[in-house]
Amino acid sequence: MYLPGVKRSTLVSAVLVAVIDVALLAVALSTYFGGATSMATLPARHGRPSPAATFKHQEASTDATNSAPSPIPRNIYHPLRVVPPQTAVQQSIDQSMIQNSSQGALSALEGTAFPAPAITAAFPTIDAADSSSASLYALAFTQELLDIHFGTSTRRQLLAWADYNNAPYSLGDVPESLATRVLCTSLTTDPSPVPSATKWIELAASRVSWNVSGLVVSVNPTWTQAFSAGWEPVDPLMEIYDVSGNLTVASSGDPAVMESISFALTLGGASLRPGYGAVALDDWTVN
Repeated sequence: MYLPGVKRSTLVSAVLVAVIDVALLAVALSTYFGGATSMATLPARHGRPSPAATFKHQEASTDATNSAPSPIPRNIYHPLRVVPPQTAVQQSIDQSMIQNSSQGALSALEGTAFPAPAITAAFPTIDAADSSSASLYALAFTQELLDIHFGTSTRRQLLAWADYNNAPYSLGDVPESLATRVLCTSLTTDPSPVPSATKWIELAASRVSWNVSGLVVSVNPTWTQAFSAGWEPVDPLMEIYDVSGNLTVASSGDPAVMESISFALTLGGASLRPGYGAVALDDWTVN
């Protein structure tokens, strides 16, 4: 069995939590002194919880571990970026993000090496229809990430699939060369839902499989608060979802175990194709 009952926070959620108070302070000061602060109206797609849903996962074929990957070249697509209005709130939050990202937050990204982005039979591409909706993408990404047959897939295939689905980190002052490493870094920094290479081999030998069900997604309150304060991201598709559900762990000779899981999933414009991608997975919790 592999159910790490821990909680963590990485680059994305840590930066947002650190700077949201700055946003509220800026709004309060502007209001007190009569300044004209632009209060952004939250788009309709933000803040609507999604009902419980289960996506049908494509079963891995028995020869999935031997399937040749389909490498995807970089630099063939660039996600949209915008220039938000430079209000006092925008400038305060942006500056705070730059300061936070320069205070050791980038050290975990430097020196990392991950498989080239690729899709395989074990981890196929997410449907284009799901990639065009934030809530549907959050559900589909989670389903694909956590529905695992360890004996018919490899950790390298999972990380290559994750890299194919990454959206570059766009907060603070993160170099472009490191921005696409945030997702895989968040998935390989222990503790995380992705087992280590050694643990993966052990799970495969025990014929362990994971199945996720009862997924529910809703916009993270901190993210909603930031928008309500008048801040806007340069990535117009960026937002953070709280994801919860059940993870069933089955293995040869042992009864299945179901645990409750939850985490924060940051989305943004995908690096390699139109639509949504995943920036990072934070606050992984198992109860």
